[in-house]
Amino acid sequence: MKSTSKLRYSAVMFLLLSSTAASTTWATEQGNTEHKTTTNIFLEVRERIEHQENFNDKFYGINPKLGEAADTYLLSRIRLGLTHQFTEQFSGKISLQDSRAIDWAFDDAAWKNSEFGGMVNNPQDDPLELGETWLQYKNDWFTAKAGRQAIHYGNNRVFGPGAWKNSGKWVWDAIKASYNSGENWLDAFYGESMLHDPDVFSLDHRHGYTSAGVYGHVQTTDFLAVEPILVTKYNDSSNDYAEKNLLYYGARLLLKLAGKLDGFTADATYVQQTGEVTADNGGQTDSDAYGCNLDLQYRFNPQWAVGTTYSFATGDDKATPDNERFDGVYGASDKYYGLMNLMTWSNLLDYGVLINFLPKKNIVLQIEYHQFYADQIDDKWRSYKNGLDAESDHYGNEIDLVTKWKLTPTWKFRAGASVFMPGNAIEEAVAGGQDFISDETAYSGFFQVTYTFNKEL
Repeated sequence: MKSTSKLRYSAVMFLLLSSTAASTTWATEQGNTEHKTTTNIFLEVRERIEHQENFNDKFYGINPKLGEAADTYLLSRIRLGLTHQFTEQFSGKISLQDSRAIDWAFDDAAWKNSEFGGMVNNPQDDPLELGETWLQYKNDWFTAKAGRQAIHYGNNRVFGPGAWKNSGKWVWDAIKASYNSGENWLDAFYGESMLHDPDVFSLDHRHGYTSAGVYGHVQTTDFLAVEPILVTKYNDSSNDYAEKNLLYYGARLLLKLAGKLDGFTADATYVQQTGEVTADNGGQTDSDAYGCNLDLQYRFNPQWAVGTTYSFATGDDKATPDNERFDGVYGASDKYYGLMNLMTWSNLLDYGVLINFLPKKNIVLQIEYHQFYADQIDDKWRSYKNGLDAESDHYGNEIDLVTKWKLTPTWKFRAGASVFMPGNAIEEAVAGGQDFISDETAYSGFFQVTYTFNKEL
């Protein structure tokens, strides 16, 4: 189904909720009931220009197999929708999303994903698509939401929206139930992840992973919270295997010895990955992997804070029968592991330090330094499925500088620049003649502006 059909589907659904909202409002006014229905229209326009030098989204260096080694492009994303409060407990939302990558060096064919049967799953470009669209029931202690939605918790390491990618990395068609009691809550959900094919409307093609899980928050003391995690990942429509059936369990601990404007915080997460992958010939490979992280920060005053970060995720040891590669669950990578997104929470050891500075209430400056290593250097990194041909496990070091400026509630600006200095592992792979990689220093930069509008009709 091409873009014209996608527009027709989206327009029909958008008009359907619009007419429903209008008729419900009219009926409520005529009936003079106690609850007054409300309808809000919202618009978000996000425009970001990015530049990549000596790397791209798949390969490192000046000789990539796909894409270009130097690329400047515009990422444009527009979200438009309605939210409607039908009654005191029932509400609904419908939205459209148009995401486009202009002058990007990749075409759709570069994003055919063999794990999902060869379907395109484009992280940047997906025009005229259905955005968040759901119905919700909510009372004082229980919430149920069904439909297309974002599912993210805690620090977004295990469950993140992946919103930095233009079309959205993790979007779910799901049912979610939430129970809350004061500061304690528990969520349970079942759903399927959306794939982004620019030429096919998302209701007309298959999904990615099927998942069920629970995530909770228990405030054990005033300064310590525990967040238990249990979630599955399932897929049986792949060109790579017959069936993937994984289970993750673990917890996040959040310690705050701080006031509102200063003090110490510690944020730790551990997730164990088990299950098995069944090959087309019926053979099974057990999964035995884990990921963990520890973030420490001390804020001296409202203006200054310093912190450290440690992240680890196992890679696959080829000498064992099990697969030990941790795959990051459904977490966001855009706010961790370096601004350039050269790394993900998989086959990784990351040591980092950061400095956070607020010169004014609405301006934030942050500088980060990362040292990246592989757990198993001969395991997958980016599009190098067999890793790097090297003895060293040091990928390299990255420096990032980011500034955020909230000019008004409507206008927000963000800019950043990064440099990555390749380590011994990349240099050894180049010296050994590995294809599609070189050891030049890489650079990137971006500038983003976001406009938001929300008004009650």
